[in-house]
Order: sequence, then structure tokens, then C-alpha cells
Amino acid sequence: MFKHFAGTFTFWGGIVAGGSRMAGKYEIYTDKSQGFRFRLKAGNGEVIATSESYTTKAAAQKGIDSVKANAQSVVVDLTDK
Repeated sequence: MFKHFAGTFTFWGGIVAGGSRMAGKYEIYTDKSQGFRFRLKAGNGEVIATSESYTTKAAAQKGIDSVKANAQSVVVDLTDK
């Protein structure tokens, strides 16, 4: 569901950069096929994640809610062999 642009990130509640707290935000927008997507932007405006395309705005909002609810999940490193 989520494509990571900046690798591993910790976002929820703000981003600490240079000792200051910068609020990030979610943006819901329409894509080329008129589907609804959301992107997660860091406080500095950098896009750090984007969603799949949803058929309704309500479904995109549910996607945001799901990300927020699962934000504190355990990180599983699948690169270790």
C-alpha cells in the first residue's frame, strides 16, 4: 500500500530536525486516472511516502487512518539473512 521514498522513517507526531520539531502532513489528491491517492510529506515538504490509488476519497482517508493506527508497529528487517 505504501511506497517509501526516503527509506526508513519515523514520522508520527512530528519530525525532529536540527533539534526542532516540524509537523508533517498528509495530502489527498487525484491522480491521472481520477483515482484518489495520499502522500505523506515531512515538515520540510519532502514527500516521504505515497499511497496506491483508491476509487473514493473516503477510501483514501481510511488508508491514512490505517497508516496512523499502525505507525508504531515493529520494524522487521527483511534484509538480514
